[in-house]
Amino acid sequence: MTPDLVKRLGLVKELEGHTGCVNCIQWNSNGRLLASGSDDKTVIVWDGLVGRRMARVETPHEGNIFSVVWMPGADDQLVGTGAGDCRVCVLNVETGATLKSVIGHQGRVKRLTTAPDSPGVVWSGGEDGLVRQWDLRERWSMDSSNVLVNLTHHAGRGAEVKCVSICPSRSELIAVGANDPFVRVFDRRMITCSRLDPSAIPDTECGAVAYFVPGHLPGVEAAFHRKLRPLTSTYITYNKDGTELLCNLGGEQIYLYDKFAMYSTSAPINLAVIQNCDKKQLPANGFSNNGRKNGQSRTAFKNLPSDVEALKLEANSEFEAQDYSKAVYLYNQAISHHATPHPILCGNRAAALMKRKWDGDIYAAFRDCLSALFLDPGHIKAHLRLAQCLTELDWLPEATKCLDNFKLKHPEHKKSAAFTQREIDLNAALEKKSAASNRTGAAASSASPPPASSPVLSQYSAASFLRSDDDQVEAMDSDDDSDDDAVRPPSSPILHPGGISSRLG
Repeated sequence: MTPDLVKRLGLVKELEGHTGCVNCIQWNSNGRLLASGSDDKTVIVWDGLVGRRMARVETPHEGNIFSVVWMPGADDQLVGTGAGDCRVCVLNVETGATLKSVIGHQGRVKRLTTAPDSPGVVWSGGEDGLVRQWDLRERWSMDSSNVLVNLTHHAGRGAEVKCVSICPSRSELIAVGANDPFVRVFDRRMITCSRLDPSAIPDTECGAVAYFVPGHLPGVEAAFHRKLRPLTSTYITYNKDGTELLCNLGGEQIYLYDKFAMYSTSAPINLAVIQNCDKKQLPANGFSNNGRKNGQSRTAFKNLPSDVEALKLEANSEFEAQDYSKAVYLYNQAISHHATPHPILCGNRAAALMKRKWDGDIYAAFRDCLSALFLDPGHIKAHLRLAQCLTELDWLPEATKCLDNFKLKHPEHKKSAAFTQREIDLNAALEKKSAASNRTGAAASSASPPPASSPVLSQYSAASFLRSDDDQVEAMDSDDDSDDDAVRPPSSPILHPGGISSRLG
């Protein structure tokens, strides 16, 4: 998806035929036919290229239709539907006949999915927490031994399945979205379908093989509920190659998990946004010196190409003008044009994200700071921004360690205004946390174990990026003037509160 593509988008046809809200649509495999399901409990098949209605099918549903899929191997004659009446149906769109109909869930059926290499099979996800597998060759009933996943065994009695998707290139993998921020991926080869038995003891061996979640969200679900913004995966889908998984996280943002996160060989594959960030293999000290002696010689970065440099300067200007969204957009373009990460671009984008502060921006800035420090461990500004991100994410033990490492690595800057401000912010956050703990009667203090969200860093600590083999200070990259405020005496004014200088790389 590019800006040029968006500009070319335009309304071609409006397809009118339903008398209720249209909740779901799906193209057939060749992109010619479009099926739509509606609150009017009907399915309409359209010729999507000319905008002509080809068939209208009355369904047995007594509730709103939430999902419609084409059944593979049926020559575009069969569609599956799931609805708010807990029913799953298979319909012949040419004859209007109902081939299968079953009340297969105890909650609304929110999503169906199919696999190209599994003709006649459809999977359904319901708000009763179940994913069930239905095969046209078998008898369908509520007590069928076809429960593939019982999410209540993994996520608690209140778990609801909101969406499901089969990986096109690895159809043994089924992704499940629920009423929490996690997307769980199950391997069907490791699961035996069973009959629903509420008294059964949960089988811990049939858990997900992968979990995908933005690293700033675990542990904050209650806070979103208090804001009436519950975190729920309302829709998930793989791309056609199965290398990317898109998740619409209701109450927050849209996230794209890429193949590096999805097919990492690390075990377990957990908190995959971090796994994606940490794809490179690192030695035991968590720090690759890329062939540099003792990891200390300054990394030799070539000058940015002229087109990338122009984008960077334009982004810097937008940052100065406090149009942080435009700055982020331009830094994105610059990084895309450069094709490989660059510490200046990552560090500058982190600064813009920290100023914009949309949902997820602080965590995205945190990741950019890690990338910048991985590429250039002497990037003073990225180090300080990392400390600020950790503080704002409420990962206070990690923020403390980050500042302690800064003092060891850059002792000549520990009296700078930027570092002093980071310490002030961290101490204020620690005092606030301690006061809150005292009010609730908890025994926690500033030295307590990391908060619920901190397992994000448990596999790969932020401090790992900050260690060096000795205390010698690296020379600063002369192409990055974003660190000026880091070395300014404390008495000098800071142009932007929080130590993020308006002067960027």
